[in-house]
Amino acid sequence: MRVAVVVPRYGAGVLGGAESQARGFAEAAAKKGWEIEVWTTSARSHYTWENAYPVGALKENGVTVRRFPVVWQNRERWTELEVKLAHQGFLSSAETYAWLDSGPHSPSLYAHIACHAAEFDVIVALPYAMPLIHYAAWSALAYTVLWPCLHDEPYAYLEATRLLLESVWGVMFYSPEEARLALQRLRTRMNRYAVLGGGVSLPTNSSKPLEVGVDQFVLYVGRLEEGKNLPLLYEYMKRYREKRREIRLVIAGDGPVRPPADRAFVYLGFVSEEEKASLYANALVLCQPSLRESFSLTVMESWLAGRPVLVHEDCPVTRGHVQRSKGGVWFRTYEEFEGALDWILAHPDLAARMGEKGRRYVLANYTWEVILNRFEALIHQWKTGK
Repeated sequence: MRVAVVVPRYGAGVLGGAESQARGFAEAAAKKGWEIEVWTTSARSHYTWENAYPVGALKENGVTVRRFPVVWQNRERWTELEVKLAHQGFLSSAETYAWLDSGPHSPSLYAHIACHAAEFDVIVALPYAMPLIHYAAWSALAYTVLWPCLHDEPYAYLEATRLLLESVWGVMFYSPEEARLALQRLRTRMNRYAVLGGGVSLPTNSSKPLEVGVDQFVLYVGRLEEGKNLPLLYEYMKRYREKRREIRLVIAGDGPVRPPADRAFVYLGFVSEEEKASLYANALVLCQPSLRESFSLTVMESWLAGRPVLVHEDCPVTRGHVQRSKGGVWFRTYEEFEGALDWILAHPDLAARMGEKGRRYVLANYTWEVILNRFEALIHQWKTGK
């Protein structure tokens, strides 16, 4: 197959679930022998959108990566509308298109897509909640499959989101719950859609434990943002440590919502893939408190390392994965959070069995080999009707 992946940011040092999926997909496709290119920008940070990488084409881990410069239309207006959407929960139609127009863009990227899309079997674009991806998709609608990373969040209810979902050639979802959100809550009428899933891999040479200064720990991995429900996790862990002082929360990741200065927390910042795999393997449990997930790569990675997960009951996607896999438990209140950790500490063998069930669930459904084979069959079916 000949596939181009369009993603706003790309690279080994770029954090984010969609960005990790784009890189995993591209590198796995290259190893499979597909002709794969990534079309992206020179930005590294989704906070500043500054052009940090060199413009132009180069090979990264067997993948041709073409980077184009970011050009701001109206940073102040875009920031104003981002804040308004976050606090108000909606934008008017006029404000929605002002949000789209004023954001970080790359006209040279859009021109490249329009010029070269027909040379590829399909263009995969992700994630949906960026003006740049809207413009990129509209540059070649007839060739674009959107991998939206759709969440139950204000962006999902914008008029522009419905138009995007209903106009692209096809849509691929990470989970049944994400598909139901689009179909039932948003009431979209897509040209074609399917649940593809997401790909997961971990380094295998990670048996040596990463020293974190504590023997037993709960783990959080990912972006440190309020949207990940981290304030709640910090509050609950501080309360739990008053009861079990030997248990701490180890945090790996970067972002503005860092843990408070308290002995309940061990903050590691950004860690390598090998160090992350070691953390997963040696944690009591991974806690993913987010309410807004379309897949949750960290949950899958924890299962791949054989460890159970603790997720929030009010997140349909992560709760759905736990229900299907039997690989963890969920909580809503502090009392449920405390009870879950108490149970895991008291039943290490059963917790390990949960982790093993999760591992089997990932191996059966979400390795890159499974995902690429499913993707290839899906595109063939959509193109031929067979």
